[in-house]
Amino acid sequence: MSKSFEENTKDFYDELNGECDPKRLLYIAEQGIFLKEPLFKYDKIKDHEYVVDISVISDQFFLINNNKQYNRLKYFFKEDRYIYDKYRHITPSCNDYFSLVIINKYFIEKLLYEKDENFLNEVISTRENYLLEDFIKINENNIEDILRKILIESGKDINILNYCLDKVKRYNSKIKRIEGYRVPMHYCFETLKYYSDELCIKNHLYLKCEDKYAEEFINVCFTDEFIRNFYHFNIEFHEKFSKKYNIDFKEIGEKFEVIDINKINTNENYTNENETNENETNENETNENETNENETNENETNENEYINDIQGQLIKIIDPQYKGKLSYIESYELNPGDINFDFINKYLRNYKNIDRILKDPNYILNIDIVINNYTDCLIIKLCYLASLIHNKYSKFIIQVLIFYDEYWHSISYRDDKIIFKNYLGGRYKYKFYIRKIFKILMNTPHKLFNSYFYC
Repeated sequence: MSKSFEENTKDFYDELNGECDPKRLLYIAEQGIFLKEPLFKYDKIKDHEYVVDISVISDQFFLINNNKQYNRLKYFFKEDRYIYDKYRHITPSCNDYFSLVIINKYFIEKLLYEKDENFLNEVISTRENYLLEDFIKINENNIEDILRKILIESGKDINILNYCLDKVKRYNSKIKRIEGYRVPMHYCFETLKYYSDELCIKNHLYLKCEDKYAEEFINVCFTDEFIRNFYHFNIEFHEKFSKKYNIDFKEIGEKFEVIDINKINTNENYTNENETNENETNENETNENETNENETNENETNENEYINDIQGQLIKIIDPQYKGKLSYIESYELNPGDINFDFINKYLRNYKNIDRILKDPNYILNIDIVINNYTDCLIIKLCYLASLIHNKYSKFIIQVLIFYDEYWHSISYRDDKIIFKNYLGGRYKYKFYIRKIFKILMNTPHKLFNSYFYC
């Protein structure tokens, strides 16, 4: 009989704090464990390439500290389908490993020399890390939603869990739900029990079933939303958690009772057996009310958009010399009529000046020009990117610099060209204006410079 996740976890930490044999640790992790925090704190293992495997299998964050670990990550990217098929029974999200990488100086330095554009695209597009204190400070008027977002994205690390708990106490605020749960579902049950009531508001519904361990687990971990709809979700719960927590959710789904602990009248409780039309009507009304509540919450969240400028932070980390010229982020809106023709006439209709721009990436950054709008920023950025491509600079820098323009304006970097595909969706309605900018850049007196643009 195979061991439970909790038994495997004990074996794993005994080995980690003892002999710390990487092969043994990987073997245990492949059986399923609760890895409560990243392994970079453990000196005996932190630099081993199996840190990547163990972390991905256990859905935990990790650092890339050396070339072996970097190549191991690239192996996972190359063999993505194989990795998913091998480990999905333990961690369904095991192919989402890029989101687990903690950005550090070594990793950025490796990316600067990376030639695989698909690999770079995946790294950049999946970044969801942020500086927590800055993120909290900027969004503290929306603290509940912010803490929920942090817990959803990073709650698998016990240190982040403790960080959010401190903020809950500091702001005297509790969270309604974390994707339907009362605590991030990455830990052993004892840990879940401790944090659920500390982080989240108390339920007013209670699920009763014959398996008392399962009953306690469900009421500790699930919100009213999931308890109310347990009959509809029990198969999904079984697939996610039956192996991890040794609970047969399918069996529970055949016989259970949900009680509203805030109401004395037992006629208002309901079960999944012999449901009357009245009960069905009440449940439908409840679900409609919940839907309305969820729609209201979603609207509230949309009104308070999160400030999460990951790529902007990367720009500042990669090269501080931009002096605001390439990281102008007050607005990404391009307004027709904003083109600075004084700049165009002086620098983009003069062969010698274009040649200087092309041969020296720093030349255009040192031009004495005030950035007044995003059109100014975009034109300078596109000239700078052409120079980077021409001088064979890092593809990673180019990918980062163009990230927002691909998102907003369908401007992308492919095969050493800057491309505008105006038939793509994009989020900008005045596509003719971007096309006009590209036509200016494609029709200068410098044919080589022109060749780096396409629309």
